[in-house]
Amino acid sequence: MTRCPHTKSWRPGAAAVEFAVCAPLMLLLLLGLWEVGRITEVENVMWNAARESGRDVSMGQTDLKSMASNLLTYLQSAQPYTFGSGHSTSLISPVGPMLVGTVGYTCWDNTANRELFTVTFRNITHPNLTDPTAMSQLDHYQIEIKVPYSSVGWISSAPLTGTSHLTAKVDWASMVDSPFQITPSLPAQ
Repeated sequence: MTRCPHTKSWRPGAAAVEFAVCAPLMLLLLLGLWEVGRITEVENVMWNAARESGRDVSMGQTDLKSMASNLLTYLQSAQPYTFGSGHSTSLISPVGPMLVGTVGYTCWDNTANRELFTVTFRNITHPNLTDPTAMSQLDHYQIEIKVPYSSVGWISSAPLTGTSHLTAKVDWASMVDSPFQITPSLPAQ
């Protein structure tokens, strides 16, 4: 069999070499997309949890420890793997620095020996007030949730982004009812 000089030469293995060059780049792109999708999913759950916690506290009937416990239940049902569903947990003093007038709890996973999240409460209207049940009507307050990036991310990209925690912070106004008296008799009587 003879080849014509004008035809292309047959190149065995060229596709394999091209795939070997392109595959790592495509895999890196896919891993980055999965990581961004995962972080976006967890941040969405965190924002919803922060709003639910803010609403929970706004009525003035839930203290901070109960709110943190409710928050743990919410997060574990939404993201069981990330927030240690079925693990032994405890609420401890916050890990890391906090602003003056801010109180909170860190939820510690005793089974995996790691921080699950830190939730903080800060009354903007009355900074000395640290108990949500003692708020007055229309007090402005903030609820903040911080989740360590290491418990959320699949790849270690924290050195690339420079962040160690994902944060969701919501601002609310207290909806505590003003006290009023009910008299059993009508005013006209």
